[in-house]
Amino acid sequence: MRKILLFTVLCLFQISFSQVSLDKNKLVKEGVKYKFSQYEEVLHNIEARDYFKKARANKKVGEAFTYLGGFGLGFGLAQALQSEDKKINVNGTTQTVKVEKAKGAWTIVGIGAGLVGIGIPFALAANKNAKRAMAIENGQPVAFQPYFKLESAGNGLALSYNF
Repeated sequence: MRKILLFTVLCLFQISFSQVSLDKNKLVKEGVKYKFSQYEEVLHNIEARDYFKKARANKKVGEAFTYLGGFGLGFGLAQALQSEDKKINVNGTTQTVKVEKAKGAWTIVGIGAGLVGIGIPFALAANKNAKRAMAIENGQPVAFQPYFKLESAGNGLALSYNF
């Protein structure tokens, strides 16, 4: 009986203090999914809103770079791999010669890969800011927390300060 009461109290406690979480590209609060554009309805803490606004901006910029880069990769590879067989007549014999259509195709592939590479840090920053916004909204500590650690270093011990 005590276990059932304890379990019920814990469940009610969890339901009463609902938390905001991320599910793929949706915000989830009390079982209801919201789009990223509806973050102002979900987040009540001003600091959390600011971090989530930064996350949305980073996400948009990162997506723009990766979409353009993906298009460049696809278009450039298609052009680079495309070749045309041309038949020419030389001294009465027919020969087949491969002719490349696009000479700058590999340049486009390289530019596309570079754009995708530029988009990756923006996506990582968006993820970091979104997680920080969720932590602030849910009341979790996000402050700087350095600590000391005792380690073995070769023949002796070492005390390290980690931050």
